[in-house]
Amino acid sequence: MNQPIKVSIIIPVYQVENYLERAVDSAIAQTLPEKEIILVDDGSDDASPQICDRYAQEYPDLIHVIHKENEGLGLARNTGVRAARGEFIAFLDSDDTVEPEMYEELYQKAVEQDDDIVMCDVKIIYVDENRTSIVSSYPREQIDLSDYIANGNNITYSVNKLFRRTIWEENQYEKMLFEDISLIPSLITRYPRIGYVPKPFYNYYRRANTISTSLVGNMVDIIQAFRNFIETSDQDYREEVIYCVAKQLYWNMMQSRVLFRADFIDLLKEYQKDFLLNPYLAKDGKTRSILDFLREEIIPDKIICVHFGRPLPTEFLEEIQETLPKTKLIDADERYFAQEQLPENVHQAWDAGYVSYVEEYCALKILCAEGGIVLTPDMHVQLNLKKLRLNRIFFGFENEEELTTGCFGAVKGHYVIQALLSTYEMDTIFNKAFLPLKDRLRDFLVLHFHLKVNGRKQLLKKEIQVYLPSVLAYDMKDGENCCKIGAYPVPDGYELISGPVLKMWSDRLLENWNLYKQELNRKPSVSAKAAPAKPAPAPGKVPPPDWYQRELDRRIQEVVDTYEHSTSWRITKPIRAIGNFLGR
Repeated sequence: MNQPIKVSIIIPVYQVENYLERAVDSAIAQTLPEKEIILVDDGSDDASPQICDRYAQEYPDLIHVIHKENEGLGLARNTGVRAARGEFIAFLDSDDTVEPEMYEELYQKAVEQDDDIVMCDVKIIYVDENRTSIVSSYPREQIDLSDYIANGNNITYSVNKLFRRTIWEENQYEKMLFEDISLIPSLITRYPRIGYVPKPFYNYYRRANTISTSLVGNMVDIIQAFRNFIETSDQDYREEVIYCVAKQLYWNMMQSRVLFRADFIDLLKEYQKDFLLNPYLAKDGKTRSILDFLREEIIPDKIICVHFGRPLPTEFLEEIQETLPKTKLIDADERYFAQEQLPENVHQAWDAGYVSYVEEYCALKILCAEGGIVLTPDMHVQLNLKKLRLNRIFFGFENEEELTTGCFGAVKGHYVIQALLSTYEMDTIFNKAFLPLKDRLRDFLVLHFHLKVNGRKQLLKKEIQVYLPSVLAYDMKDGENCCKIGAYPVPDGYELISGPVLKMWSDRLLENWNLYKQELNRKPSVSAKAAPAKPAPAPGKVPPPDWYQRELDRRIQEVVDTYEHSTSWRITKPIRAIGNFLGR
């Protein structure tokens, strides 16, 4: 290729055999002739590498292919940048497309105005919903940088922009999710010569179950991405940057990634001075509502695991790393505590070989000093564990009669944990017989907080959350499980459930079924629009208030809806159909 290269189009490629040709064809069709296309195969094991090589053979003067081991989108882009020869750099995701005039018009704008960065609008194509939406980057063609940072759109996108090559001599993407949020808005503040072509040249295909929309442990990278944006931006624009982050936090905390709310609260508290004093937030009542979370005390992002005389299982460590990659693991073995630091009865338990008794005391001791979530090594964690941090303290049932000590948590120095620790100094049957913590905990909560030992969810004194067995002990496939007992191996597709828990759930289903039948008998049909008929009051009795009857109707309807949409109701539908037929 003898002609100068004006634009290098870098397309990272990973597992996109169904979309790659469409993306590459849109790059080939660009009206700008002085271009090159760099395909960076990031270790794909589908047909993508072969498709890349075929294009390189068909267009040897236009397309260059790089095959590399898988390292993620950001590092694939860095690889493409190092190989690029163009005066400007453009990025195209391999499952998207660009309009034919995009790079020619963006390049012309850059040359005319001597811009470092030029951007365009974005057309979002919601594949699963069969609709499109055009998102304008800014209301005017001339960019006011402060206003754009605070109020503009598409600021975090790499793909709707053309970058002067020299920018990438000083900057690069990190190996993380949300590498765009981490870098691109910061570049906007540091390279202020920005042009804008108000046309929707970039076609962004949004699908469900992509990396950016799936809930995975590494999604906490978004916290570091926001932190990088704040810290690496030009500090002359700090107020605008903080407001920009605040708006994205609002969307994440309230709509998109509510599961990670505790992580976002940590970030809010880290920069609370900036958020509380921000003049843009002071005028934006909707976004300012995130500041209410600053008043919440949440459990620290720590996992406490005490194990004496045995190493932590490899499977346990791998699950923690995959599910909670940024969470601090306090790995406490027998070297963590010296025996002389322990109360006398705990010391005796150690000498007598009651290891679990000693482990439970030490777990309480660390929990009181550090705060966090206690896990025993036989527990399997789920990503839902993150939402438990929004409590100040929590426990959970293992069945109707017992509390689980496989998972519980509290903020640092919580008075309940302090009180439980003090019971180890007393002359009680728990200490004389070295009884398990679950017995001590149950009796403590019954005595001081009137816990009902029934296996049901309870909030004691508006603070102490006690969860169902399906949350902290067994996975009932209802989407609520945070961790489960994993002491015994079970085949794939099966769950380990104790006999008492099965009986408890059977009783609950029967209870719901009886409520359902009562509702059917109480009125001929259930309609969302028609209010249920109220039974006539008994002679001599005062009818209940209207609000009471409305709440009763609502609760009954809630049970009915839950039962009719439950897995067991759908599974037994054929059986009920046969029963109805035989009944006739």
